[in-house]
Amino acid sequence: MSDSLISADLTIEGDIKSDGNLTVDGRVVGNVSCINVTINSGGFIQGNIQAHHLVSLGSISGEIHAKSVDLKEGSTTKTNLESANLQVSSGAVLQGKVNISGASTQP
Repeated sequence: MSDSLISADLTIEGDIKSDGNLTVDGRVVGNVSCINVTINSGGFIQGNIQAHHLVSLGSISGEIHAKSVDLKEGSTTKTNLESANLQVSSGAVLQGKVNISGASTQP
């Protein structure tokens, strides 16, 4: 499984699809489909996210479909979210509809 990085000085406009891991320190304007997605502080995704596991310390605007979602302190998420497992840390912002189900999602 490969690791990909969107660095802090980079903006990607378009969809991203990978069978590996994606770390976002910069900006993505488009849909993301990866096995594991990590959005670090200062990172931003405007688009839909489909993943097995999503960890966010940054910002998300779009729909999320993931088996596991972990929204850390300082993250801002404005989305409709579907997940089997959701963790929201104190200090994280989540606005939108949440659907917790046992359904699996395909990245």
